Amino acid sequence: MSSWKDLLIDILKLTDEVKRLNSEIDRLQTHVVDVDKRVVRLETLVEVAKAQTQLTKNKK
Repeated sequence: MSSWKDLLIDILKLTDEVKRLNSEIDRLQTHVVDVDKRVVRLETLVEVAKAQTQLTKNKK
């Protein structure tokens, strides 16, 4: 059976690992938000290009 000391050491290790993973999740979340903003800008550019193409076709 594990001693109290071993249990406390395991709990501390797990706590550190959870903190590390949490900071990694925060970093990844920031990256995902940045990518999402880029995708929105690209979608907007595509919509504008489609609208301009339709306008030039209608003028002919």
